[in-house]
Amino acid sequence: MNSILLVDDEAKLLKIFQSSLTKKGYDVRTAANGQEAQKKIETLENGIVFLDYKLPDTTGLELLKEFSSLYPRNIYIMMTAYGNIDNAVAAMKAGAFDYIIKPVKLEQILIVIEKAFEWLKVKEENTLLKEKLNQTVIVDELFGASSVMKTIFNLVERVSTTDASILLQGESGTGKSMIAKAIHRLSDRTNAPFIPVNCASIPEQLLESELFGHKKGAFTGAVTDRKGKFEAANKGTLFLDEIGEITPSFQAKLLQATQDKSFIPVGSDDVKYVDVRIITATNCNLKEMVKEGKFREDLYYRLNIVNIYIPPLRERRDDILILAEKFLEKFRKRDGKHYELSQKVAKYLVTYDWPGNVRELENAVERAIILCRESELSIDDFPSEIKEANLYSYSSDLNAEKDAKTLPEKVEAFERELILKALDDAMGQPAAAAKKLGISRQSLLYKMNKYFQHSNS
Repeated sequence: MNSILLVDDEAKLLKIFQSSLTKKGYDVRTAANGQEAQKKIETLENGIVFLDYKLPDTTGLELLKEFSSLYPRNIYIMMTAYGNIDNAVAAMKAGAFDYIIKPVKLEQILIVIEKAFEWLKVKEENTLLKEKLNQTVIVDELFGASSVMKTIFNLVERVSTTDASILLQGESGTGKSMIAKAIHRLSDRTNAPFIPVNCASIPEQLLESELFGHKKGAFTGAVTDRKGKFEAANKGTLFLDEIGEITPSFQAKLLQATQDKSFIPVGSDDVKYVDVRIITATNCNLKEMVKEGKFREDLYYRLNIVNIYIPPLRERRDDILILAEKFLEKFRKRDGKHYELSQKVAKYLVTYDWPGNVRELENAVERAIILCRESELSIDDFPSEIKEANLYSYSSDLNAEKDAKTLPEKVEAFERELILKALDDAMGQPAAAAKKLGISRQSLLYKMNKYFQHSNS
């Protein structure tokens, strides 16, 4: 991604720029007219094409319209004489990335090239991301590209055909309920009910009735017979989430139900039997709770026939952008807009630790969609803690790097960072960046040449 095609009928200009840009490490090709440009562009991919507006046999605008449809993976920049702003506007509407007013200086070309290749890189990464998404191992609604998630998906596929009790463990938001649904949908029970119960949200005195049902008059308010979740899930799957929150007294009652698939409704003497597959989930360490006497050992082993641990998102960062792309695609279809992540935002997302895991990521993407003004999401559209965490991480890395340098090297590195930030804030305009830094434009250009030469040497 370093190829450049310069199309201009000024031979001297082409020679100067070709020589200067070649020294900077770019692969530079030149064309003096439209016919020559049509031949040269055939071998150019993921490159930058500079088009002069006036050419001997055509116009840069006509070439732009032709090339942008035939070679969409390149970036096109129009060069036009001072005063022909209308031509530049027409070029932007036709798909040009930018335009430059002639006469043009080398430093101006360099800044535009840097920004153009940065944008090309983002486009390429988005393309690769979508290709990777298509190659991602998918089980039901689950997504993941990391090796650990592929292992989990393979296990899910294998256990789904059995009736074994499954214990899902992992932090909140890692997708335990989604995996439980996937197991059910891939099983022979897929046409029967999938009944989820959040054990932590139901008071102990009501949990027995909720799961096993009750007879009329069993307690105050029991005005009719009521089926419990076990009976409702007959022939299907019962998913008990937050199983670590149930009390020791209720654990004994649940043990009987998991062993024999039998239970007695509250207020009844009749034993009921059901054919139900039990999947449980927790963000607690049940093994430690067993050691501490907080969870029955026999119940633990009864529920833990197959254990599936879902790691937090920070331990499988390869999945972050895959998941973000999945969520973006959902909103693209909903809103009819082509939402995209810039390379900068993608780096923020990948380096953030996501304490709320997949659920937090989905909420963050949805928030950004609501707040964004353009189709490309800005980091300011995301929750502030994502940006703040990355700034802290960046500062720590920078300090660690500086500690290994001599004082002059530290000063140069710090000055270079300030210059890059000022140029970024000023959209690549040296005059505005110099003003922000409090130095002259000539001084800034000297420093840019010094540091850029140094970085390429």
